[in-house]
Amino acid sequence: MPLTSVEIGEIENKLIAWNGLLLHIPQAWDARVSGKKHLVFEKDFQPQLQIRWEQSPHSTPRNLQKRLTQLAGQLGGEIPEHRWPKALRQLQNKFGSVSCYQDEKGIVTGGLCFCADCRTLVLFQLLSADPSLLEEVVFCLTTMSCHNTSGGSAEKLWQIQDFSLVTPSSFILQDYTFGAGLTRLSFYNDDLLLQTCTLGPANTRLRQHSLEDILTTLTDSPDLDIIAGKNNISFEGNRSPSILKQMVFRLHREKPFIRAKIWHDTVSNRILTVVLSSNRPIPQATTHEICRQYEIVQKKSTA
Repeated sequence: MPLTSVEIGEIENKLIAWNGLLLHIPQAWDARVSGKKHLVFEKDFQPQLQIRWEQSPHSTPRNLQKRLTQLAGQLGGEIPEHRWPKALRQLQNKFGSVSCYQDEKGIVTGGLCFCADCRTLVLFQLLSADPSLLEEVVFCLTTMSCHNTSGGSAEKLWQIQDFSLVTPSSFILQDYTFGAGLTRLSFYNDDLLLQTCTLGPANTRLRQHSLEDILTTLTDSPDLDIIAGKNNISFEGNRSPSILKQMVFRLHREKPFIRAKIWHDTVSNRILTVVLSSNRPIPQATTHEICRQYEIVQKKSTA
């Protein structure tokens, strides 16, 4: 049987959400982004599990089976269902279709899961020989949601490493950067471009540059109108050029309109920034709503 909410709560876990896929992983694991729809999970810097997923465009069972066969070639030989380890049988209650695979030594290597509700194909692959890993992997997969929402059809949750962000579901991931002291994501929706940025440690950066200077640099807009917030720990920027200047920006293939906000999260010692740019005026409420749902996730105390 799948893990109940009580059983899930008894296991120390944390939520990971990336590009439409949500799942819980053990607290001791870390998630690393390897692609727009590819995550690798590590424990003490050792890979444990990788998951890749795609929305299936295949309209017929025959075409779907062809794609499953292509992916299965990366995992080894298929395990007959009557020989599945007991833990893997829990996945049959979670997904519309499941197949499992093993290597030449008979060790489970991973599997393929298909969600009939949203036509998502999920490939999972075990990357460690730890005999207890299979139980942990099955736990992760039974907590998985692949329906692209964070509690409502209009929003999508992104939660990985130390930040959490909610975007309108219409925003498509364009690019991302995960570096030392810098996390940057960019999304697009028609002609609207959204960029979010997390910088740290804030105290070191603020000794060298002010929040206003950082915001000007990130927006690449020296003509940004900047207004200070309460206690000068946040600033908002706006650029709404005249019609003549709009034409100049468009000639240079730049989006004329910008709304941005930068703030210092003193608890986490991080700087967070949201920048929206467009060819049309941007409602201030749009920026505020995204900023309201962009935060640093505090780690659980081990005391």
